[in-house]
Parts: sequence; structure tokens; C-alpha cells
Amino acid sequence: MSDNATEKTFTVALMTSGGLAPCLASSFASLCTYWLEALKTQKIGGLNVIAYKAGYKGMLLGDSLQLSMDDLEEVGCLHTMGGSPILNSRVKLTNIKDCVKRGLCKEGEDPLEVAAQQLLKDGVSVIHTIGGDDTNTQAAELSKYILEKHGGKITVVGMPKTIDNDVYPIKQTFGADTAAEEGAAFFANVVSESTANPRMLIIHECMGRDSGYLTAASAKKYRDIVRSQKFPTALASNASTRDIHAIWIPELPVDIEKEGVRLKKIMDEVC
Repeated sequence: MSDNATEKTFTVALMTSGGLAPCLASSFASLCTYWLEALKTQKIGGLNVIAYKAGYKGMLLGDSLQLSMDDLEEVGCLHTMGGSPILNSRVKLTNIKDCVKRGLCKEGEDPLEVAAQQLLKDGVSVIHTIGGDDTNTQAAELSKYILEKHGGKITVVGMPKTIDNDVYPIKQTFGADTAAEEGAAFFANVVSESTANPRMLIIHECMGRDSGYLTAASAKKYRDIVRSQKFPTALASNASTRDIHAIWIPELPVDIEKEGVRLKKIMDEVC
């Protein structure tokens, strides 16, 4: 915080957007707590906090929640919750046709200008956009637009959350590690189905679009689970039968016919 920040009242806006990730509620709570602590320690002179409902949709419609100081004191309970406490949507400010179709702006209007005007109307000093690749790409466009058209009166701060972990150059996005842990735990239950039919080929599909991170990370965490388990040597279900025998990710080509031959050979050996 700069020296003059101690005398300034900040109007801080928050929004979540895009697909759900395990960190949305917790990230929202952490940001609220950060600004509340800044006020309590006199790093800022005053504080107003608003939350736009359903991401950019709420920003375009002016649909927001005003949070009181008591509200900010209570956000700690959100750290253990999933989903978004202020709702999500998949609205892109740069997709004018879609915004008009949804009734979020009128024909001939630029959603970027509508959003900028709403932020200016609400007196926003800082807007935190909690989202993934699309959300933060839109945040960058909004920041650029405000800088060029309105002299950069509003600071746009993107928080990278996505289970895909594909926000370059961020090494680890919020939500990705938890998603991998949950994916591994879910897969551990699915694999138990193989005990009813040993020659069953189980394919566990993970999300990720063009990124194989969640698939690979889930596989690694599952194999850690298997390695930590003990199996009676005389029985049929063991580490080999419960292991992962193929990991297919979009970054690498896959020859399905060759994989079929390879996996059948493994099945013949293991089962």
C-alpha cells in the first residue's frame, strides 16, 4: 500500500467466473479478510466491498451485493465450502453477440464499455476477478480498455483459479491440486469395480481441455495411494491389478490400436 492509501477509502469489488473449482469460496474469503485487515491496521482509510453476482453477468447488469463489516467478519466459514458464494457464469465481455443474445447489453453496445461504466458508477477502486484462463483473459481486456478509454481509473487484479492449471505463466493455479486429490480418491473407488470383473478396462476421464495436468496429477496422487497400501500376497487383488496402466493426455499423440494391443498384453499377464 502506498503512503496516501492510509487516507483513501477503497471500494473493492469481487467476482467469480467460469467453471467451478475447489478454491472459489476460500479465495473470496481470503480477499475479504485481506481488505478487512488492511482497514483494521490502518493501511487504508476506509473500505467498501461489493460482490458482483454470477461474474461478468452481474457486472453487466449491475447486480451486486454490498457487504457490511459484519459480513466480512463472517467469511471465514467459507474456507471449507465448495462452489461460489456469489454465483458463477460463463460470460465473455468480448463476445458481443452472446452478451446481446443473453440480454446483458443492448444491440450496438460494447460489453466492455457497459462493464467499465458500471464499475465507474459503483466507484470501484479495485476489482478482483477470480477465475481461470477465460476469466483472466477477459480481465486483461477490461483492464486494457479502462486504461485506454478511461485513463486507468480502476485496478483490475486477476486471481488464477482453474482445475486445468493452464494459466500461463502461473506454475500452480488455485483449485488444481485439490481437484487432483479428489480425482484420485474417486478413481480409487472406481478401481474397486475391477474386483467384480478382473478383465475390465476402466477409463477414467478427467477435465482439462487442452491441458493434461489434471489427468497426470490425479494419476500420480492415485499411484501414491496404491503405494501406501498393503496387500495380502496370496490374494487376487493387489498393487498390480489396481495400478494405472495408461495415461493419455492431449499434449502427446496416442495410437489407440497399439495401446489396445499393449493393454491386452498387460491384462493377460496381470489377470
